[in-house]
Amino acid sequence: MRTSIIGVGAVGGALAALFDRAGHEITAIVRPESASAAIIQRDGLRLSGARGTHLARIRVAHELPKNTELVIVATRTFQTDAALQAHAARLGPAGLLANVPVVIAQNGLDGPQRAVTALHRDDSGGVFGALALFPATQRAPGDTVLTGDGRVCLAPARPQDFATAKQLASFFDDAFPTLALPRLYPALWSKLLVNQVNALPAITDKSVQFTCRHPLTSAILAHSLTEAVAVADAHGIRCINIGVLTPAHTSMIRAGAALTVVRSRLATAFGVRPNPASTLQAIRRGQPTEIDDLNGAVVRAAAEVGLSAPVNATLTALVHEVSRSGRYLSLAELRRRMAKLGDADRGGAAECAGATLPQ
Repeated sequence: MRTSIIGVGAVGGALAALFDRAGHEITAIVRPESASAAIIQRDGLRLSGARGTHLARIRVAHELPKNTELVIVATRTFQTDAALQAHAARLGPAGLLANVPVVIAQNGLDGPQRAVTALHRDDSGGVFGALALFPATQRAPGDTVLTGDGRVCLAPARPQDFATAKQLASFFDDAFPTLALPRLYPALWSKLLVNQVNALPAITDKSVQFTCRHPLTSAILAHSLTEAVAVADAHGIRCINIGVLTPAHTSMIRAGAALTVVRSRLATAFGVRPNPASTLQAIRRGQPTEIDDLNGAVVRAAAEVGLSAPVNATLTALVHEVSRSGRYLSLAELRRRMAKLGDADRGGAAECAGATLPQ
């Protein structure tokens, strides 16, 4: 399938390399000013790790080719509008590629709806969300490593497009085992719970595996997960089995066993090789983070139903602080910050899910 991928970072780069290895015609769509364009053109797109090694020699372009059969958007969430507006003339209802499916492979809750709005596809459909459930790290432009294996879940923005979603899942199978789902929003919320692992590595400069096992950080993560599940419940969302966290895990979180979920499931779900997660990767590269669409999304969703999410709000603020200052927090400093939050929240932030923050 002739596929154009907008955004060839960790997720987009992994998909591009694996699709190329499977024999598909892949085009990386990059901004004219992007430094990665020259690197990929000169050196190719290199993938290593859990799915072997492959050097992809793919086409690089600034505009979508006229013969594109599928578009995958794998930019950061905050880049979605700009990325799609640049191609809206071809992908919109009157465009040459109006009937071409657009798959949004991003974190957060809002990406597919942003695409519907940017491309004016409210009635014409053809927008899908893809959950990348594989741990990928971009070591440098054009160089991606898979620190573990995984899969993809794909669902339509409009339920009536489920048949097309199943067809697209068959294509995605050439990269990762892919499951087509009939409803998008529960899937997005399920991935949002998994993405709770992002904030603490970004704050402490530690790996996902470390923060899921350390007594302090695993307890904080248990707290933020408990808030997120409560907010999803208040919205009437029941999370589904996407392969990392299952309905059984969310039931455990509701029952006060979030710490067990963190230490027994999340600590082992991202492979053996230390995984920094995408938010820390962005900070290390001096780039903006997606934290407002991760923990920040939980805070906004809580406000919509009259709830608060103080642990998620604090983690969001701390990631912004680290991003601005370039100074990571020691575990001792993190403990002090969370203790202050616990005092302000009458202990609710410092003790929940059956875990108390270490002294």
